[in-house]
Amino acid sequence: MKKILIRKFLKASLIMCFIEHDYAYSSEYRKTEVVENQMNDRFANKLKVHDICFTRFLMSAPEKTTIVYGRLTAGGEISRLKNQAENLGNIIQEMIKENERNHHLFPKDEDVDFAVDAPILINGVNITHLVNIVGFSYYDIYTFIKIGNDAYVIEAKGMPKSLVREYLGKNLSTAKHLRALEEKTVPDDPGICLDGVISTIDSPYEGIEMGLRLHDHPDVHFSITIMKNRDFLQKFDLAKDIANGQKEAAEKGLGAWASHLKVLRLRKRVVNNWDGEEALLRIPSGYGKPSVHKFTFRASGKTNAALYPFVQMTLDTGVKGNMSTGQKPSLSDEAALALWDSLLNSIRVRPNALVPSATTTAKQNDSLPKSAPTEE
Repeated sequence: MKKILIRKFLKASLIMCFIEHDYAYSSEYRKTEVVENQMNDRFANKLKVHDICFTRFLMSAPEKTTIVYGRLTAGGEISRLKNQAENLGNIIQEMIKENERNHHLFPKDEDVDFAVDAPILINGVNITHLVNIVGFSYYDIYTFIKIGNDAYVIEAKGMPKSLVREYLGKNLSTAKHLRALEEKTVPDDPGICLDGVISTIDSPYEGIEMGLRLHDHPDVHFSITIMKNRDFLQKFDLAKDIANGQKEAAEKGLGAWASHLKVLRLRKRVVNNWDGEEALLRIPSGYGKPSVHKFTFRASGKTNAALYPFVQMTLDTGVKGNMSTGQKPSLSDEAALALWDSLLNSIRVRPNALVPSATTTAKQNDSLPKSAPTEE
């Protein structure tokens, strides 16, 4: 029973990490800026790095790194079908076949029947729409576009019939704003860097889920989630999460195990002008599991500001397959801290990431000294 509880805690976020709040700030585990800089310098000298573009930002990552992508958003939800451009027709026909049961099960709507299970070609073979009926007057809408050797699909799922035509138009706009982006290149033009493409769309919806897998340390997984805020911000308190976790641990009879949690750092931190918090923890070993690192940074950002999105970054060591505690970490505490700081400190806004707007120009003009002399 205890093994099951441990596994559940380690799969969760910071709630799994239990320690008293005061212990997080003990001098034994607090790192000064001098020590951090020394570790970062030694780490940087050992690694060759290259720049990675993600949404509006850049990060310097080790050259021997594989990038993996999750959710991609730029106007709509986008997925990459790598090297599937030539096979796209077969993929669409297979999707129609898989949805055949629903096509016969649910009644047709005359308003949208023109699009159901019948590919609609836009501009020849470059862009294709597909609408699948999935319920009584509810539809999944897919728009496919070929870019180089790849195909991309924009999805809008569970739409009522009243929104089908609207989202066909939105998906089409999203597709038309995608441009090819060569691997490991940084574009000079404004836009949102995604997986193999850059989007030039102006939308309240943009974000990315991205992970780095280090070839020299395959047990180390670094992940980042970026999401542009709309009219509200997510609030959080990492110290409170840990305190709540400590309480839960005691209730589950795991207080002794939790007392060995090592807090390397728990503090406010600014990354790329993002005001956030970080909690860097060393999870104790026990019940057949090794001691591993669990690092987290979160920032709420600002509302409706592309350069101040919601941000969450994590670093895990000891990962093997789908198990977060599958093996002994290949990094020491010092090396894990240095890698973490090296990655976070390298994040910056990509040059020309945003199109200058009239509002931005006006604000810049308003910020000039009112008493500045003028030319005669």
